[in-house]
Amino acid sequence: MRYNKLNYQVITGGIGIATDTKLKLAQAFKTLLETMPLNKVTIDILTQRADVTRNTFYYHFEDIYALLEWTLQHDVLDQLAHYRQLNTWQGGLDVALDYIADNRQFCRHLFQSVGRDLLEQSLYAISSEMVEGVVLDIQPDVAPFLKDAITNFYGWALVMQFVQWLNADLAEPKATVIQRVELMLNGSVELALKNGQQLSQFGQTD
Repeated sequence: MRYNKLNYQVITGGIGIATDTKLKLAQAFKTLLETMPLNKVTIDILTQRADVTRNTFYYHFEDIYALLEWTLQHDVLDQLAHYRQLNTWQGGLDVALDYIADNRQFCRHLFQSVGRDLLEQSLYAISSEMVEGVVLDIQPDVAPFLKDAITNFYGWALVMQFVQWLNADLAEPKATVIQRVELMLNGSVELALKNGQQLSQFGQTD
């Protein structure tokens, strides 16, 4: 199975990064996951719902997990390019939370299945994109090891906020989640960069 490791590469060709057929398959897939768990979705069920042939599916995707990876890439990750600065990362957080809210059952069924790992990795890709962008916006010449350490720590911290919100069936207002994240992150990344500059193991001093 492919769900243990993601390969988020820019997909070219077709119409922009997506063909009509890929979008049709992705929409059918999300619709099916509104009412059934991931392990019940078969290629036959999916292609019947999307009104395409099995050969068409395999022309575009290796398996169901490749479709899931592409769907998350297209729906969320490709929107984050605008939210990689210190003064815009909250917009990326808002995009991610809105996606979870708008696709609650889809995300829940992923979370409760073997797709959980892929969902968490996707959420980490979202979070790390935002955090890394903030780090580079604050200090463009940051040592790679320090950048990766900060991105990893705060990236996974954000994932846990997403997971907690989903586990609670989105009972907490989205604004409260955002405020909590802002409380934890505002000033913290700058402080982590400052502290890292004092530690040789992070490549900042001789």
